Amino acid sequence: MRDPYSIEAEHGLLGAMMIRPELIDTLSDDLSPESFYFVENAEVFRGIMAVRATGKAVDFLTVGEQIGNLPNGDRALAYCAEIVDNTPSVASAKTYAGIVRERAIERALYSLGEQAMEIAQGTEDVQAKIAAVQAAAMSIDCGAGADDIVKAGDVMADQVDVWQERHDRHARGETLIGISTGLKDLDDKLGGLQPDHLYVVAGRPAMGKTTLAMGFVGEAAIRQNKSSLVISLEMNKGQLIDRLVASEGRIPLTLVKNGTACQDHGAELSAAAGVIRHAPLFIADKAGSSIGRIRSLARRHKMRYGLDLLMIDYLQLVEGDGGNRTEEVSSISRGCKLLAGELGIPVVLLSQLSRKCEERPNKRPVPSDLRESGAIEQDADVILFVYRDEVYHENTDAKGIAEIIIGKGRDVETGTVRTAFLGQYNRFENLAAGWAPAPKAQPEKVTSLAGRYANKDRF
Repeated sequence: MRDPYSIEAEHGLLGAMMIRPELIDTLSDDLSPESFYFVENAEVFRGIMAVRATGKAVDFLTVGEQIGNLPNGDRALAYCAEIVDNTPSVASAKTYAGIVRERAIERALYSLGEQAMEIAQGTEDVQAKIAAVQAAAMSIDCGAGADDIVKAGDVMADQVDVWQERHDRHARGETLIGISTGLKDLDDKLGGLQPDHLYVVAGRPAMGKTTLAMGFVGEAAIRQNKSSLVISLEMNKGQLIDRLVASEGRIPLTLVKNGTACQDHGAELSAAAGVIRHAPLFIADKAGSSIGRIRSLARRHKMRYGLDLLMIDYLQLVEGDGGNRTEEVSSISRGCKLLAGELGIPVVLLSQLSRKCEERPNKRPVPSDLRESGAIEQDADVILFVYRDEVYHENTDAKGIAEIIIGKGRDVETGTVRTAFLGQYNRFENLAAGWAPAPKAQPEKVTSLAGRYANKDRF
């Protein structure tokens, strides 16, 4: 086993920085004093960066004077001069920097082993311990020492490439940035499901929020070959597969459940099962899962299989941390938002709504209807409400029509997208081209005072 340090690489790197100060910015990227194993070398690195910050010339003399004495009492000037004299080649400076970074990561991994032992001996539950170890492991990377503050002009230079890529994609007719939802009008509004974003899909019971979210997952996994994970706390794996097969094969869900689909829709059932079997779609039905366990499952899944999209059904069944339910829900929504950023994927989180919307004449939901915590509204990047007028009004003109209401959106305009709802097949679809809601009947025009007050009380 090799040593978790290289004094030669540390000296070569520091020497190159003092001989060729113009390389400092490049060589110091992703490095910090803690990247150096020997405390004397860490002090020299601090001295180099301090002199650089003052705008003075960097060499062994200015750095030595900046430091004064080393932790062991020796004069820094003599030590810096020795490093410069023994530097073999400035041309290999990037190689030296890479070795220093690698050895620093290896030492962090050794430390992680000790930390894992301490966590294992703690009093928390097993899933919390696993989540803590995973979080500690994922925090180890070569960019730990990078500066989080950057000049706007430097960002602009990189962003120009992003703009060019967007232009080229648009020229090719590719309008989506993220993962398609399968619903064209919704994609036009959202630009697809974006990485690092938390999408909350909310609705009252029977509105179809699980159907909508599973449609997103099916579209991603089956038609876009995106690795997708569903964590369901409400339905088991079999129920979810029944719904997927019914949707994909356009088979009435009731026939799938009662067993007659094999006889009446054998070809469709076989074809749907085949495409689902080969899709990168994964399901976990862990009832009573905590947010810590969910994050642990998602991290482990990404390491094993990759992960492009995560769906959680649903928030109110997740166990959170806190002294009351409001604090628990806040910790859950915040945990899901952090997970989206940590894994660089869209996270779709389903949520129930309170009954407040049913007490209003217009029963379409608004963000304040989200149950138990305003933190959901704060943490979500996009909130999608599912509303079907036929649930409340039997004689509505909008039978078979669902409204997906964008109640909140960062960099997304709010508004309503109408889709077809095929309840028997458990799916949402794009509306036919040219569809428009039927015009509302106009009230009969009153032509006389007698008619105007015919149904009102007399004064």
